[in-house]
Amino acid sequence: MLRIVALGGLGEIGLNALVLETEDEALLVDCGILFPRDAPGVDLVLPDFAYLREIRDKLRGVVLTHGHEDHIGALPYLLRELRLPVWGSAFTLALLSQRLEELEVEAPSLGEIGPGARIRPGRDFLVEALHLTHSIPDALGLSIETPEGRLVHTGDFKLDAAPLGRTSDLSRLAELGRDGVLALLSDSTNADQPGRSRPEREVGEAFVPIFEEARGRIVVSTFASHIHRIQQVLDLSRRFGRKVVLLGRSMERNVAAALRTGHLQAPPELFLDVEFVGSRRDLTILAGGVQGEPRSALARLALGEEGRPLRLEEGDTAILSATPIPGNEVAVAAVLDALILQGVRVHHGEPVHASGHACRDELLEMLETVQPLHFVPVHGEVRHLVAHRELAVAAGVEKRRAHFLLDGQVLGFAKREAVRLGTVPVGRRYLDRLGGGAVGEEGMRERRLLAGGGGVSAVVVVDGAGRAVRDPELRAQGVSGFHDGLQREIRREVVRALDELPWGRRDRAVLEEEIRLAVRRACRRALGRKPIVLPLVVET
Repeated sequence: MLRIVALGGLGEIGLNALVLETEDEALLVDCGILFPRDAPGVDLVLPDFAYLREIRDKLRGVVLTHGHEDHIGALPYLLRELRLPVWGSAFTLALLSQRLEELEVEAPSLGEIGPGARIRPGRDFLVEALHLTHSIPDALGLSIETPEGRLVHTGDFKLDAAPLGRTSDLSRLAELGRDGVLALLSDSTNADQPGRSRPEREVGEAFVPIFEEARGRIVVSTFASHIHRIQQVLDLSRRFGRKVVLLGRSMERNVAAALRTGHLQAPPELFLDVEFVGSRRDLTILAGGVQGEPRSALARLALGEEGRPLRLEEGDTAILSATPIPGNEVAVAAVLDALILQGVRVHHGEPVHASGHACRDELLEMLETVQPLHFVPVHGEVRHLVAHRELAVAAGVEKRRAHFLLDGQVLGFAKREAVRLGTVPVGRRYLDRLGGGAVGEEGMRERRLLAGGGGVSAVVVVDGAGRAVRDPELRAQGVSGFHDGLQREIRREVVRALDELPWGRRDRAVLEEEIRLAVRRACRRALGRKPIVLPLVVET
């Protein structure tokens, strides 16, 4: 039997990590991060690797579809624990190698694969790489032969008819479909968007009049991995006699990698180091931080914090070439406002951006090309997965063979039929931006409580019998309405709770739990919310 289980990516955009498993072997497809929302003090969210550790003796390696962080960003952390061979395209491996070096992780065996290449990670899996267009070079779909039949995994894709690079290999996908595909696992990000995604060339065309009209500096911010868009910016800068300044670590790193691998074409003299900018206005500044990250290059420019040589002036131009990721809308709006307040002319939204993900007409074309027996929507939030499943049924996939899965749910295949096989434990690991260590789910719950309702510490001095010998000492942080009357009520509630405890249940752990509950009860009655409580028992 073949088992499919996602450790992330089914129910959220990001955290992509999919396990294919037989009785004897397993293969991991992608291992990405999630950029945090509602996670105070956290930079990155990783999948929980517990299940991978459980099947470590079966794992034959990792195959990467492309180099976006939500597909490769967690892999260095996994490779610290498990030594696994990794396969991916040239640009994907170039980005991964940089991350491994930065995090001081010993590089594993890295195998480069391109369209048409075949690898056999073990006896049970034969993987063929397929070219598909996306918003990063060298994106791959995968055809995976298993003992139960062929799977086609699209990775992230769009069917751009005239891309800047190669077109998607629909002819090979059609051949696979005619030969028979057990299941199609397909990108669902834009499954609720009608029509087709805009061609990438149209974005470059929208940039032309902006460059023609600009008289001062032009700031272009886009994803640092969007090499095709960056190429268009470089070409326009050469055409209009502008020097290019790279700003932001990711932008510098990715452009350097793309120049090294040949995915970007530009003469060295096009670039100007920030130290030599002086008063020049004929500049294109390629800046990272298009999602409004607080300390990013774009945010610093918008707030005038980048330093005198790169300060923007009234009449300068800014192009934000991306759509805000859900949850980042407020941060992006703040950057837009800060730029406008400086007198900068701002362009953002559809004319200067195109999605890298297929919309409904393209998803339908993929379904009609591959003609799968079964269908599993992947890479999306719940509404995207449901919309994609409904599209597959409308396209002719039997309803019982169009499967809706969330992280941790297991789908098994045997003799061309599918069966639900329960769940495996899944979760998230949060990386603290200061200490760099992992924060568990309980730690994140406490951080959210502190961020949302504050915290109260309660120190209670007790005698040998576990009774309070003086009023509890209380201190609150971030709790509005923590007035004297509430503090008196909390003290009464704590003393009463301890007095009512039976004599046989007065050890320290029980006392601290009773204090915690008493404080929360009193706050709930008075404030309508329950802060996090840190109790401390001191014995006389």
